[in-house]
Amino acid sequence: MNKQKRNTKTKEMVMNVLNDSTSALCHEDIEKSLSGKMDRVTIYRILQGFCNDGKVHKILGDNGKTYYALCNCCSAGNHQDNHIHFRCIGCETISCLNETVVPPVLPKGYRVSGFSFLISGYCPNCITH
Repeated sequence: MNKQKRNTKTKEMVMNVLNDSTSALCHEDIEKSLSGKMDRVTIYRILQGFCNDGKVHKILGDNGKTYYALCNCCSAGNHQDNHIHFRCIGCETISCLNETVVPPVLPKGYRVSGFSFLISGYCPNCITH
């Protein structure tokens, strides 16, 4: 049985924060944007639901934080994490790049189920300033 999920006001608020952002956001960024309108656990559950539904994907930053982004480089409902994420060390943003990454060839007996690709450097905006 396929259970239909409700679109609630809280889900809409979190989605609006993600829609309004030009880069991936960590949980704290989202919480700050919502100005205390909902608690941390509710935000976390909503983000997990969005990830499970393929609306949002997680990016593990090299600083240990998890970031969440709407993925514009994947078709709706068909999210693939096999693209490059870029973390700017100047402005501390994380962006999805439309470059697809091919997994490395692994030794016999290993099978890839997923991978992530994060590059750190300076974004065009930080280079020009």
